[in-house]
Amino acid sequence: MSRPQLVAQRIAAFLEKHHGGYCENCLVERLLVASRAAMKAALESERFAVRVGVCPDCKMRKQVVSHRSKSVAA
Repeated sequence: MSRPQLVAQRIAAFLEKHHGGYCENCLVERLLVASRAAMKAALESERFAVRVGVCPDCKMRKQVVSHRSKSVAA
C-alpha cells in the first residue's frame, strides 16, 4: 500500500471517530504526519470533502476536511 493510501486510512479513521471536520494543519498535528505531500495526496481521494467551516481544534474558520458519507444522493 502506498504512503498516501496509508495516510488516507489514518485520516478516515480519525474523522469517523471524531465526527467532524478538521483543518489540514490540525490533522497534520494530531496524526503526526511527516509529509505534507502525502497528506495532500491522501486528501485528493474521493473519501474526503473539503469545505469552509470552523475547525474544532484551533477554533478558526478555514477550509476543513471531513469524511464523505458512503451514501451519495443522486
